[in-house]
Amino acid sequence: MKTILSIFIALMFFQSCSIIKNKTITDERTEQKELIGTCTRAGFQKEEFKMWFDKGYNEYQPKEEIVNKLKAVSLYKGVTIKIIFGTWCGDSKREVPRFFKLVDKADIPEKIICLTAVDTKKTSRDKSIEGIAFTRIPTFIFYRKGSEIGRIVESTEKSLEEDMLKILTKLVIRY
Repeated sequence: MKTILSIFIALMFFQSCSIIKNKTITDERTEQKELIGTCTRAGFQKEEFKMWFDKGYNEYQPKEEIVNKLKAVSLYKGVTIKIIFGTWCGDSKREVPRFFKLVDKADIPEKIICLTAVDTKKTSRDKSIEGIAFTRIPTFIFYRKGSEIGRIVESTEKSLEEDMLKILTKLVIRY
């Protein structure tokens, strides 16, 4: 039964990643534009998000020795990374640009990344996060072959690159 559930969750995950919209809504309370639902990195280049995304991306200087370890291609075999975030959320505005800086510096394949933006009620208005338990954002969920292997929630323990390496190397040792 657990295997069937894992397969179902993996299928839902991949289906949600294949629906690319970069849809925006306007929050009724704040009247601010927000990304919502399944999106891509290109969504951050929309006028409403570009300034804070580019600033966070450009200012982040990850530790080179950790980035070099993250470059090991074998770390990403069978891995998918689901990121649940909000463009209205300060923690998301800090961590998501940093994550993409790591993607670029460590040559992490973007095809393994699935982004879902949520509104202030933490709903995506599509089925991309259906069945995923989370309370805080951003939430970075690491999967291997459909099974969750680790999370980074809201903020890091050490640094984004160190926390990612810890999750991914634990995966390599285990498999």
